[in-house]
Amino acid sequence: MYALIACFSLLCGINGAFAQNKEADKVKIEHAQIGIVEDAKAGYKHTTHPGAQWFPQAGLGMFIHWSIASIKQIDLSWPMMAGTQIGWRSPKMDSASVKKIMDSGNYFAGNGCEKTNSCITPLEYWALAKDFNPQNYDPEKWIKAAKAAGMTYAVLTVRHHDGFALWPSAYGNFSTKNYMGGRDLVKDYVATCRKYGLKVGIYYSGPDWHQNGEFQNFMYYGVGRDYPNIPVLDENLRPRTKVKTEAEKQAHYYEMAAYVKGQVTELLSNYGQIDMIWFDGAADIPRGNKAWDKCITMAEIHKLQPGIVVSPRFFGYGDYKTFEQDKALPKTKQDGWAELCTTITDGGWGYTGKPLKPVSLVLNNLIKCRANNANMLLNYGPTKEGVLTPEMYTSLAEIAGWMKVNSVSVKGAQALDASESASVPATAVAKHRYLFLLAPKKGEKPVNEQVTFSTKGSIKNVSFAGNKTPLKYSIDNGQLTVQVPATLRSELPDVIELELK
Repeated sequence: MYALIACFSLLCGINGAFAQNKEADKVKIEHAQIGIVEDAKAGYKHTTHPGAQWFPQAGLGMFIHWSIASIKQIDLSWPMMAGTQIGWRSPKMDSASVKKIMDSGNYFAGNGCEKTNSCITPLEYWALAKDFNPQNYDPEKWIKAAKAAGMTYAVLTVRHHDGFALWPSAYGNFSTKNYMGGRDLVKDYVATCRKYGLKVGIYYSGPDWHQNGEFQNFMYYGVGRDYPNIPVLDENLRPRTKVKTEAEKQAHYYEMAAYVKGQVTELLSNYGQIDMIWFDGAADIPRGNKAWDKCITMAEIHKLQPGIVVSPRFFGYGDYKTFEQDKALPKTKQDGWAELCTTITDGGWGYTGKPLKPVSLVLNNLIKCRANNANMLLNYGPTKEGVLTPEMYTSLAEIAGWMKVNSVSVKGAQALDASESASVPATAVAKHRYLFLLAPKKGEKPVNEQVTFSTKGSIKNVSFAGNKTPLKYSIDNGQLTVQVPATLRSELPDVIELELK
């Protein structure tokens, strides 16, 4: 996963002003750098295996971004990439300013990390592994809180782009095998998900900047694309002086294919049933290169785990469509399976100490997802000790309180079909319809509202969900009009429950 919002808040321009970036542009550039494409010609349809059919109505899941970056409270992987303060800037920097940075040899020039003394080279980033030893790691506390909050699945970053594997992998030399005496952090996570009945998801990055280190360019992709004479940087963020031959590159591509296939096979073989693999980017092999023939295939994944749900970010196709961050909230009903992944903070995917978003906003976004047939995968970043902060548990408890009353409206629910419509976001479950009154923005007071709903069915009952308070309504030519007084509203989203005859 990527450091989108965190880096937005940290980066600043040459004059010290914060960069004005467009989130969608950053996502697009990052996806290009790690090889995320859409293979429209694949013709792949989502799996029909009975064991995977939980996904489209899962509702809410917990994303867990955790790695060695938590030692310095920086986001995962992307802080080691130079030039992001240029590539993420909008409007774009002029060529003369970029040339000045390149000529200086300080490829972080103008980055907010200079003010916080947090600029980091890839070698310095990877050295954090020696200090990563989470003594208080207890996934039971995470998953227990997730379960209470109505989450039905979880996804843990078992290896991000930085290359550090949270299990003792037999492949490569950058895992708990080398740094934690073989401690298996994935094993405990999987066992806890099963204990609490959550579907088990693992995040696995196709790219591995550590394993690919001698061949990797650590200058941010968008810079070399948009400006001339941009150097290729090594692990010390210095211009590379040695050029690999084509034969060396091809041999490396085969090595990467075997490495990725080996690690994915471990993950899908050593822990029992895995319900989801959340790929994020393709292996470090050019598209179309013959080394792909030696890499893991979709057929091999399904042979290892017949009922698994696969994200589309590795092969260019998968079982569902992904949306990323709040600004990408699906605005129309999704015909296929879909998921929005987003963060509980406005400060990145990993633990960065940034404030949490208000629960009212989180629930509003969940509602918008479910009203358009998408799940929401909400990310929390544990600290270096392997714990969630008290603020995170308070947030989860607040979500749990709302879900205790309203979970039926978002879990197992689906968007209205074409024969029905509403003036507000709405979902359907059997003979019940749920109309959502979104939480007001901060500082705004609730007002009297009028909500309409059109159906060919007959209305049996109209009430506030939870306390079943009857609401005044009228019906005219198939359209229901409901009056909701401001006195009934809360600070969180409220739900009108309709029961059809």
